[in-house]
Amino acid sequence: MPLLSPAARPAVLARPGPETRRDVRRWLPAAGFLASAVFAALVALLSDEPVHRLWGGWAAAGYGLAALIACWPGWPASSPGAAVAQRARARAAAVAVALAGAVLVPLGTLAAAGRGMPETGVTERAAALLLQHGSPYLPAARLAGHGFLAYNPYLPAMTVFGLPHAVFGPGLLTDPRLWAGLAFAAASLAAFRVAGLPGRASARATVVLAATPVIAFPLVVSGNDVPVLGLVTLGLALAGTRSWRGTVAAGAVLGLAAAMKATAWPALAVAAALLASQAGWPAARRTVARFAAAAAAVFAAVLLPWLVTVPGALLRNTVLFPLGLTGTPSPAASPLPGHLLAVAGPAGHVIALLALAAAALVPAAFLVIRPPRTGAAAVRRLAGWLALLFALAPDSRWGYFCYPAGLAAWLWLRGGLWPPAAGSGQRRQKVADGLAAAGVEGDLHPGVPAGLRRA
Repeated sequence: MPLLSPAARPAVLARPGPETRRDVRRWLPAAGFLASAVFAALVALLSDEPVHRLWGGWAAAGYGLAALIACWPGWPASSPGAAVAQRARARAAAVAVALAGAVLVPLGTLAAAGRGMPETGVTERAAALLLQHGSPYLPAARLAGHGFLAYNPYLPAMTVFGLPHAVFGPGLLTDPRLWAGLAFAAASLAAFRVAGLPGRASARATVVLAATPVIAFPLVVSGNDVPVLGLVTLGLALAGTRSWRGTVAAGAVLGLAAAMKATAWPALAVAAALLASQAGWPAARRTVARFAAAAAAVFAAVLLPWLVTVPGALLRNTVLFPLGLTGTPSPAASPLPGHLLAVAGPAGHVIALLALAAAALVPAAFLVIRPPRTGAAAVRRLAGWLALLFALAPDSRWGYFCYPAGLAAWLWLRGGLWPPAAGSGQRRQKVADGLAAAGVEGDLHPGVPAGLRRA
């Protein structure tokens, strides 16, 4: 028997009603912009990189102004419907200001001046080498004594973003980051659509995602990670559609992402586990084989020309250099556990490699023992796996965590970051609440693929 009857309980113990929850959600966009402004200001104040500081200054101003716009009460509304419309317009204006301050202005400034992190120059040089010599990689003889900038740790498909610069020369419209950002936006928009968001809601969610520091920061300063992230989200969304066309398309998309950067490789295993769990044991082998064939076909089509003609250069640039086995130190040296072990001496480097191998194999085995059953569960599983791999890699940097953070942000905007403990009606309401808090209007509708519904 309870100590107090429901009528006698203090008001502070009562559950918040719909109006209270609605008031809290109303302030969430402003709180998110304010937190983003604080992060950008810290980047501007603490980073040693001029490019980072430039982004931080512009982004802090943009996010700060967006926070003010998002919490602006507006003119007194004549009706509740008019008040809702005013708040929606304020959120849209805040997102536009945030996007301008965190992406458009700093990216335009850096691209026009030809400035960026070394990754941008590596992509541009790889495209120039491809056009001049038929390979985006320097041979081992030319790598010796030229430092880390001579290496190209990216797989051949990444070179496509440097081709406009190599063909037409430097400029705002030929910067690799511009085309990488457009590729990310197109892939993320498609992923939201496949995941069940209607057209306008998926477009708004894509803009919100691009305006977050999780995407805006890596896009502006380097750009090479965001198209891979976009393709990974699209591939996992397609893998959750429970159709043979989705299976083949998921294999092709993830095969392309894997041919850009090795950071996409774990997504292949997660997608295969998802497809097997959804298909059931009798059809799992056929479904996974169809997915693997599509992924292998795209991956081989991109890699095979250089695997046959310059296998040594491909291995040294894309495998040995990222693992720290070439004798040339990588600039990816954030004080994460794997790097701290690697710099402790030869024994520490071996331990770091063994820890990385364990971080790759143990979650892979767990995928077999307990595979994800929904697209949302697969995204969550991949985000955790990547975070573990990046923490234990010998040569890693904080920027790589844009992958798990970006996956989490995409899933939150999709409405499936946290598995609900409620029924289907409450599940849809949680999705609507998450979208409304982010300034995205939309909800699940009857056409949502079953594989993308939250676990």
